[in-house]
Amino acid sequence: MKKEIIIHNNRKVTKTIKNNGTISYTQRGVYIGVDVKTGKKVTSSVTAKTLRGLDRKIIQARLDFENKGSTLKETLVINNFEELAEAWFISFITWVTSQNTINRVRGYLDTYIIPKFGDYKPDEIKSVDIQIWVNQLAQKSKKSVEAGNKKSKKGHAKDFGAVIHKLSDIFDFGITNFELPHNPARTIKIPPKPKPSQERIMVLHEEDLSKWLNFLNSLPNTRANRRFKLICDTLLASALRINELLALTIHDIDFKANEILVNKTLMWKAGNKNLGIKGKMVCKNSAKTDSGNRRVAVPRKILEDLKSFHDEMNSYFERHGLPTVDLIFPTIYGNYMCDRNERATLKKRLTELDLPDYGFHLFRHTHASLMLNAGANWKELQVRMGHKSIKTTMDVYATLANKNMHSAVDIYLKEIDKLTN
Repeated sequence: MKKEIIIHNNRKVTKTIKNNGTISYTQRGVYIGVDVKTGKKVTSSVTAKTLRGLDRKIIQARLDFENKGSTLKETLVINNFEELAEAWFISFITWVTSQNTINRVRGYLDTYIIPKFGDYKPDEIKSVDIQIWVNQLAQKSKKSVEAGNKKSKKGHAKDFGAVIHKLSDIFDFGITNFELPHNPARTIKIPPKPKPSQERIMVLHEEDLSKWLNFLNSLPNTRANRRFKLICDTLLASALRINELLALTIHDIDFKANEILVNKTLMWKAGNKNLGIKGKMVCKNSAKTDSGNRRVAVPRKILEDLKSFHDEMNSYFERHGLPTVDLIFPTIYGNYMCDRNERATLKKRLTELDLPDYGFHLFRHTHASLMLNAGANWKELQVRMGHKSIKTTMDVYATLANKNMHSAVDIYLKEIDKLTN
């Protein structure tokens, strides 16, 4: 191969003759233009088989540079609103720490926003389109609430206001990053959230609680039933939330103080179908709230049963050549346990016994009712329940102290009797 420098249009050009006789011409440092994003001069190397072809390629390189927006920096192009929403969500999850918040917002996108506007071009979505849509969502939600549905169908939930706020955030993101002309969601009037009639907290009162406890004691002695019974008994005795319980390790049991240490919780980390990511259970190394980090006194038998089940599961792992774990309620593979199957079992058994179905929170409410009717004060209950404020405890559980309310009448009558006799 032979190279020589020639002058073409007052510029140095490298002429290359390969061994097979083919010739090429290369001009280095060709001025292409000025990058509008950096302000720097852009140059490039251009190669062609002939000098005339070299001239044409230089002109074409300059035209291509202009057509790409006169920049070498990556310019993202959004073809529809779904792409904009996904780009926003990638940014959103980088600064949000709560997995529950991420899951909830992902649900807004998948259930509401993308099905409605995903195929639209972002700048073609009008304010009137959004207003009509949110009015329809409000109507669906109102009908669902009036029907007394405990859990709304997809697309009928009360959080349509939050959906619109996130839609507005996506448009603002588009204005900042993709030069959208305006945010059509900013002027939307969100209808008021429908208010259900005061929902009575469902608990197991004496007769129902006796029926439930006798049922648990009558279950066949299988590992699945032992786990289910222990979960229910521990929730009733401690008022823990189900995912606080499933996050417990053997190190969270304090036999000296007869207490359970609550300092973490499990949560579902939603997957992303578009990215091929599956959802999974993860452990958040803090409770639901700061006040949720607490120590809860429980009967010693509960602690002994928890340790016994932990030992049973580790014996299973050892027999099958698997590593032992600290978790008290692991899966048979030693992973974090999802409460979904246990919830289904609970629902089935409560229904069979004609007992109120309120999920595992039923035992938390029942515990609160037992405590209040036994004379526990509100501050004591607040700490035990892990509520951030005593107002939350009183707002939720004030109607549960039935015996205390009736005793208040007796106290009133006695005092009146003293004053009138």
